[in-house]
Amino acid sequence: MKILKVFFILSLALIFGCKTQHLMPETTTPEQMKEPETTKIDNAPKIVVKEEKVSVPDGEEKSLDSKRFYVILGSFGVYQNAQKFKNQLMHEGFYPGILVNENGLYRVCVDSYDDENTARKKVTDIRDKYKQFRDAWLLIKKEN
Repeated sequence: MKILKVFFILSLALIFGCKTQHLMPETTTPEQMKEPETTKIDNAPKIVVKEEKVSVPDGEEKSLDSKRFYVILGSFGVYQNAQKFKNQLMHEGFYPGILVNENGLYRVCVDSYDDENTARKKVTDIRDKYKQFRDAWLLIKKEN
């Protein structure tokens, strides 16, 4: 029992006795007071990535199905709403297409790629250039 008490006291001494002390420098020069010039805080939201089984609905460009990575700007439960959004994007200079996932959601994509890094860069570029599309995300087509 004495051994347990001694072990307990030593453990407490280790826990509370091992705190690091922070000492202030005795003198501070003007150079030490300057903030680093290269400090940059990146507040850009992370890119949302979803992996889904998707296909091209009837009436859409079938070549869209040949890529693996898609930049998505909108999702809709009704095909006609996806078409309206697609037309709006066309007036803004995009060349959009529509995909449908296994749950019946229509994904409006503006670009498709074989390379993930290129697709991620496009998501970032769109977010930077078009503030209304700050929620653009990346869809990865599931392999069968």
